[in-house]
Amino acid sequence: MTTEQIIEENKGLIYKIAHQSFYGIEREDLYQAGVLGILKAIKNYQQNSNAKFSSYAFKSIFGEMYKLAMQKQIKVSSDYLRLYKSIETSRYTLAQKWGKIPTNEELALFLEMDVYELEQAILAGSVMVSSLDNHTEEDRSLYETIPTSETMSIDDYLTIEEGLNQLSEEEREIIKYRYIEDMTQSEVARKLKKTQVMVSRYEKKGIDKMREYYAA
Repeated sequence: MTTEQIIEENKGLIYKIAHQSFYGIEREDLYQAGVLGILKAIKNYQQNSNAKFSSYAFKSIFGEMYKLAMQKQIKVSSDYLRLYKSIETSRYTLAQKWGKIPTNEELALFLEMDVYELEQAILAGSVMVSSLDNHTEEDRSLYETIPTSETMSIDDYLTIEEGLNQLSEEEREIIKYRYIEDMTQSEVARKLKKTQVMVSRYEKKGIDKMREYYAA
């Protein structure tokens, strides 16, 4: 089967993922990202794999679409992140005081802000925090990366740099190779002349430190 035939056969899967998972992005842009995902899946797919090609390709298609979404519309500014921290601190304070978790409407009233603005801040801030809460195994998904400086706003870039500045030199170097340059642990180990176990340990320590910094 030719590459064109494989793409045509999986066109429905591409549009299904685009329709169910992404909003506010041109369908054609998502389709092109999905085709790129198919091409990458074809390159890596093993014919003796137990998984169907469509199942195998799903992760790659979604990953390319997610990267596109990160570049085009997920721009978490430092202002949003600070507001998110304030909201979560208030949520904890009120929960302790009232003996129940406050609703978004109650939080908005407490903080004297619009409910929609509050919910947008929660969504935007959680993207930044949860992006660091990923597993670090060798088969890390393509979409579990930090966008490059060319695809981020200045505020986003500075916010990530603030987190990286909390790390040791070795941790910062490994996090950049893994999550910005999208290198595997094996590739980083060879580049730095370290064992993969050492790379994994430094990576975990670095992610834990950044997670604590953003959640503080």
